[in-house]
Amino acid sequence: MAKNRLQTEQKILQAVRQILLNDGFPAVGINSIARQAGCDKVLIYRYFDGLDGLLQALAESSELWWKVEEIILEDADENTPLAEYLQLLLKRHAEALQAQPLTLEIMAWELSEQNNLTIALARLRAERGMELVKNIRARYQNPNIDIGGILGVFGAAINYLVIRTRRSPPQHMTEEWWRLQHTIAKLMEAHA
Repeated sequence: MAKNRLQTEQKILQAVRQILLNDGFPAVGINSIARQAGCDKVLIYRYFDGLDGLLQALAESSELWWKVEEIILEDADENTPLAEYLQLLLKRHAEALQAQPLTLEIMAWELSEQNNLTIALARLRAERGMELVKNIRARYQNPNIDIGGILGVFGAAINYLVIRTRRSPPQHMTEEWWRLQHTIAKLMEAHA
């Protein structure tokens, strides 16, 4: 019995993922999830206490944000200027997001409403961001620039462009990407 419940819970969680990836957040609902999972919607209420509990379980069972180790450039030369290092980190941030289509759909959802899943992602994003800033400050012995502010502003711009282009062909928005990268480089040079 417990094995069947666990299998059904996993099917339900996978159904939410599939609906988000295939149809986006507007299609997420109890009926569509039950239909996708091939189960009675009563089980969603019994196992997860409804949609909010299901979204919380999805947040807890999914890796929704990059890990700092994936973004930090351990192999970078110790003499790499801070401005150059930050540009590389921002590029890795964009690449990490582009590799997470489920996260992008949740971020798009976050723009229009809050729920247990979007709140969990926002919390995780803030925690990992603070960890990244702490790591950079330690590496560069507490520089006199606001690393958190710089990464926050440019990170938000990257997030927006990645969300906006998440369903577009790779070459779409190349001018906007070039302009953002160029702006990052110029502003970083000004702080160098």
